[in-house]
Amino acid sequence: MRCDMVASHGTPPDKGLRCGSRLHRTMKTIEKHDQPFHAAGRLWIVPRLTLSVLPDDTVALSQAEIDRIHRAISNSICGKVRALTVAELEFLCDVTETTFSDVAHHLKLDRSAVSRWKSRGGFVPRAHSLLLKKWFWFKLFGAQLGDEDVPLHLATDEASLLDHAMHEAIDKQLTDRVSEATAEAA
Repeated sequence: MRCDMVASHGTPPDKGLRCGSRLHRTMKTIEKHDQPFHAAGRLWIVPRLTLSVLPDDTVALSQAEIDRIHRAISNSICGKVRALTVAELEFLCDVTETTFSDVAHHLKLDRSAVSRWKSRGGFVPRAHSLLLKKWFWFKLFGAQLGDEDVPLHLATDEASLLDHAMHEAIDKQLTDRVSEATAEAA
């Protein structure tokens, strides 16, 4: 049984949280704003980052916080018009626990075609990028938003559909907005 760190405010220090048979002390948290975060081959700015203060006064990100940030970055990647980079594809595969074999199968390609993208680096072909972005986005948010109505004009414009989906996930508070760092911020 995996136990994520749990952050809470106002819990007396002698109280703890049970996870399985272990007792965890409630951890204090520190909230940071507009923090840089490296993922998918680039630097992102995360508007709100919650760090847990460990018993030795070091700080760490809980797995739940990392997952939250990864979902936000994935949403941003999937909502952009440009072709996926190989680093973004690897990131989306990691976040959704998808193998390159799964990707090849979804695209009806031989696994070697996907392996060539990885070995060459660069970008995934645009047509495949659009299909993959929709697929990954649906894996992340489809259970919550799969039954939402979509304006009919978006059915023929995949780039607009992805942009709409990205904003819907944010508007419905399923994820947060993140931005890519500018050259000055890096």
